[in-house]
Amino acid sequence: MSAHAYIRYADIPDVLIESSRQRIEGETGAKLISLAGCPLTGQIEVTSGGRVQVEFSWPRLAELRHALDDWFTEHGIHFTVVM
Repeated sequence: MSAHAYIRYADIPDVLIESSRQRIEGETGAKLISLAGCPLTGQIEVTSGGRVQVEFSWPRLAELRHALDDWFTEHGIHFTVVM
């Protein structure tokens, strides 16, 4: 079973957005975002309601999962994990 963590793009602090690296993935056309200090790269999506969110794979490895959770918490970013 795979899980994903979701955050609202609007909840990302401006300083992180300004220093982020964004690119379009060649094969899928997905818009990817790398944020300073974040252990994973996320995928930017627009929901059917027009809300912009970033999806991250929720790691199975406990250390990586805790690192992502700690990074969200450190920056005051609320997140939801969906299985």
